[in-house]
Amino acid sequence: MRISEAYEHEPILPYQSEESCPLNGCNKVSTQCVDVTAPVILVPTAAMGSPTVTCQGSPKITCATNADGTMCTVTLTQQVCVSIPVRYGVTMSTCDPTISCADSCTGCGCC
Repeated sequence: MRISEAYEHEPILPYQSEESCPLNGCNKVSTQCVDVTAPVILVPTAAMGSPTVTCQGSPKITCATNADGTMCTVTLTQQVCVSIPVRYGVTMSTCDPTISCADSCTGCGCC
């Protein structure tokens, strides 16, 4: 029984017995699945520009006197808006591709 009969499909090439092969040889097609790997390395980039600062509203001032009245602590609180320009990107580099015989093969008619 031929493998094409066992799996109920048509053979890729017609079956030729040894007797029907011409003296100068016969043509055959052989198929092999391979795994091809093409590694790509992605690296993030971020470039910071110069920040700008702007004051928002008026400062809040608090004053606290210590218990014995010998000093005061004045605290100023100011809301500020900080703008930092950032340029994001990605750089790409490639490595040498590799090839190896596939462990399994489906869909290309070879196995």
